[in-house]
Parts: sequence; structure tokens; C-alpha cells
Amino acid sequence: MKKRLVVISPSRDESNYIRITLESMIAQTRPPDRWIIVDDGSRDGTGDIVREYASKYPWIELARRERSGARQLGPGVVSAFRFGLSAVEGDPYDVIAKMDCDIEFAPTTLETIMARFEDSCVGMASGIGYLKIGSSMIPERYPRYHCPGMAKFYRRACFEQIGGPQPLYGWDILDETDARRHGWTTLSDPGAVFIHHRVQSSTLGNFRGRITWGQGAYAVGTHPLFAVIRGFYRMLEPPWIIGGMAFLYGFFSSYLNAGINRTRDPELIRHIRGEQIYRLFHANRLPQAGGGPCSRK
Repeated sequence: MKKRLVVISPSRDESNYIRITLESMIAQTRPPDRWIIVDDGSRDGTGDIVREYASKYPWIELARRERSGARQLGPGVVSAFRFGLSAVEGDPYDVIAKMDCDIEFAPTTLETIMARFEDSCVGMASGIGYLKIGSSMIPERYPRYHCPGMAKFYRRACFEQIGGPQPLYGWDILDETDARRHGWTTLSDPGAVFIHHRVQSSTLGNFRGRITWGQGAYAVGTHPLFAVIRGFYRMLEPPWIIGGMAFLYGFFSSYLNAGINRTRDPELIRHIRGEQIYRLFHANRLPQAGGGPCSRK
């Protein structure tokens, strides 16, 4: 039986990129059954562009949300996603996805990812990402069990069990780790490629963006040793040295920043830190899992 797919896309001032995403979506061999684009108070032509496409494709819907303060990565994006989620209450979807509006993907991408959910162990899936800078395609490095926040697909049972993404910095790390804690498999299919047309956190600038990464690591309860090693690792990629330093500053300064909310689930923090320490000594592999809907293979 064909699984019902609903996609929710938070967007704010995406007029430079959203046509690329819209054209990628309508070209899919397996388009979503519903695609709700949340215009989070855009001040450019984002809403008008979406209306143009929604008038031609009934499965594209525009949800308008009034701007609530300055652009806020992490909590702001999740709040916009949850606004769109309210529109699907009562919808009998099988898979729900959060996708950005500045990405490009091949016609078979959604079909490839949806095929992964034929495995009842898979609770969350995505693809691999490339960053387009000029004519260069730079791979975004992350392990195969990470589902990047730009395109995350959730099995309904998994989504409901973990409560969906939480309005915290680092939400995309938190939700996939929580899924694994409950015994679900999380993965990124190398056959599903997403091209990111904008550097993650680039709206904040390279330095401020890396600080936000560090704040996200704090918010999900990252082990300090893991954060230090990750910071040194980030020094070896552009922006050289300063990116890693900004990440470390964001992480450790968050201990003194009451404005950075941290997950309040001590069991989840213990699980996150357990995975991280294991990864440090096992070539970034995850520990074996038991219980839940399945055990990781």
C-alpha cells in the first residue's frame, strides 16, 4: 500500500531560492500528498511565489504566520514547522517530513527516501547533502545515521513517540538521538542527494553561525569532551580555525547564558553522551541498540 506523505516547509524571505525547491518538488516521480509551506512573516516575495504554484498544484498549500521577532534558527524554525503541523491534525499520514526551501533535488529523491520506510525498523530517513558555492559542489560531512535538518522524514509512529522536533537549538540532533534511544533506525540514503544553495546558518554570518552550532551542542546536552574534539575538527574546514573557535565559544559560553534553553530530559542527555563517548573510541560508529521496534543491525 502506498504510504501517505505530508511535507511541511518553514520559509522566511526565501524568494531567491524557493522557485528552485518548488520546481524540484513538482518534478518528483513520487510527489507528496500534501505540501504545506509556512510563510513565516516574509518581507520579500516568498508568499506570492508560493501562491503562484499553489494555484496550479492543489497539493501545495500556503500557511501564513505573522513574523514573531528576528530570524531565529533552531527554535524559530521548529515553531514555524509546528504551526504547519496544526494544519494536518486529523490527516492520516504515514510519513511526515520537514524540508527547507533553499534546496534542490533530483526527480527520484522522495521516491528513494520513501522506499526506506518499507523497512519497519526505520523511524527517520533523509539523504546526503551537498553545498553549492558558485560552480563547486562541496559534500556536507556527516555520518550515515545522521538525518540533516534540511530534509528529515519521520515515520508517524516514531514522530509521535518522540514528540516531533523540539524548539531548541540542535533540534535535529536531539530528535534523531531520541529516535535511536527508542530503538528506531535513523539513516541517510546516499542515493537521495540534496543540494543546499545556502550555507547552514549563513544568514547569521560565518562566525555567528558557528556560535549557533555551539549553542545547539550545549542545548542537546553534548558531552564537553566531545564538544572540544568537534571544535578542533571544525578548525580544519572553512572558515579555517575561526569556525572551530566560534563553535567552542558558543558551546562553553552557553553555560552562562540563561537564554539558551537545554533539553530537560536527563535520560536523553545520558543517552546522547553515551553515544558520543562511544563514537570517539569507535571510529564514529554507534553502539548497538536493543529493545524498541527493532535492534540496530
